[in-house]
Amino acid sequence: MFKKLIAALLSLSLLTLSACGTSGPKYRNVRSYSEGLAPVQTQGGRWGFINERQDWVIQPRFEDAREFQGGKAAVRQNGKWGFINRHGEWL
Repeated sequence: MFKKLIAALLSLSLLTLSACGTSGPKYRNVRSYSEGLAPVQTQGGRWGFINERQDWVIQPRFEDAREFQGGKAAVRQNGKWGFINRHGEWL
């Protein structure tokens, strides 16, 4: 009886621990939301922009990115800085 109780408690503990496991953080860095979008750095190091539902609006393809101000955001690609609009198009 005691062995069955110990086995049941051990099984329950293992189920609980496995349910708590996570795959780790989704992003490496997240900057502030501005104008509904936030610059986000992926685990691979590239920056893009997500909305408040954490959907990608501008795919991560930049070396660095800043928050939107006045409908444009500063981003760096191929070592050069420039501005994009909310659709990810260069200005």
